[in-house]
Amino acid sequence: MWRSIALFLLLSFVFTSCASSRAFQKDDAVFTLYVDAQPQDSLIYIDDVLYGTVKTLLKEPLRIEAGTKRVLIECAGYHSFRTSLEYIQPGEVYTLKTRLIKSDF
Repeated sequence: MWRSIALFLLLSFVFTSCASSRAFQKDDAVFTLYVDAQPQDSLIYIDDVLYGTVKTLLKEPLRIEAGTKRVLIECAGYHSFRTSLEYIQPGEVYTLKTRLIKSDF
């Protein structure tokens, strides 16, 4: 009887571990983000990490881990643009399009 219980517990642990590790692979938990902003030399930050300029990102979209993201687009001589992408799900394709406004300062 104890052997049956021990075997059952061992198999339960193995199957539970395998199932939870397959919930999401890192590559499956991403979404695609296109950024189309003017001017094209604007810098793109997502969650305080610099991803590059709009010009470089126009060539290839970003593949970012899904979830809520904070986006900052800034360029010298222009007002910064800030937004939050809420509840983005894995596999979604999102396009962020904006034009920065010139600053008098």
